[in-house]
Formats: sequence, structure tokens, C-alpha cells
Amino acid sequence: MKKTASWLILGFCLLALTSCHSTERRAGDVAEQFLKAYYSADYAKAATLATPSFAGHLSKGAALQDRLPDEIAQKMKEAVAQTSFKIISVKADKEAGTAVVYYELSAPTLDGPMPKQLLLKLEGRSAAVDGIE
Repeated sequence: MKKTASWLILGFCLLALTSCHSTERRAGDVAEQFLKAYYSADYAKAATLATPSFAGHLSKGAALQDRLPDEIAQKMKEAVAQTSFKIISVKADKEAGTAVVYYELSAPTLDGPMPKQLLLKLEGRSAAVDGIE
């Protein structure tokens, strides 16, 4: 009987750990896709991975970008092409329905990697970006 109870407890612990890991993994996957789109200035694609309110902010950025003179838009694309990021960690809080993705941003104009955060909302099995800090 004790052996069976020990196995059940172990099973529940493993299930809990797997559940947390999959939530963090899902948030990390969404963050990776979002950051690729965002830092390549594809705001329309980034907006599809965002909450409706944050997608509205991205749409405004895309509208401003569309009104830039071609020469400035080209320089922005060249600068963005030299920008990279690396996800450091993901911390999910399932009870609060949020996740924070910690990453480093690198660009030739920076003295070194800049620590940044991406905020996500979690709902069921989905995650959506809700802001950048």
C-alpha cells in the first residue's frame, strides 16, 4: 500500500512539473515567433501573436512605418537586420495567467546586450504577447 501511494505521489509531482514546463515552453515559443517578427519590423505578423490591445499599438507602429520616406524606411530595415535577441528564461504564473520572457537584445549601436522583458497573457492552452518592457 505504501509503495502504491508513493508511486501515485511521484506521478502527480511529475504531472505538475510537466504542466509548468509546457506552459513555459508555449510562452517561450510564442515569444520567439513574436520577437522574430517584431525585430524584423513585420508588425502585422507580430500583431497576430499579441493581445488585442497590444496588437492595436503594433498596428499604429505599422501605419507610421508605411508613411516613412523610402530612404528612411530602407535605413531602418538595414538597422533591424543587424539586431538579434536571445531568450534567457521564461517565468510563468498559471494562477495569474501571465508569463514573463527575459531576453537580451543585441545591436551594433549598443555597448553590449540589453536586458529586456516580454509580457504575455496565458489563457488555457494559448499565450499572447501583452507588452514589452
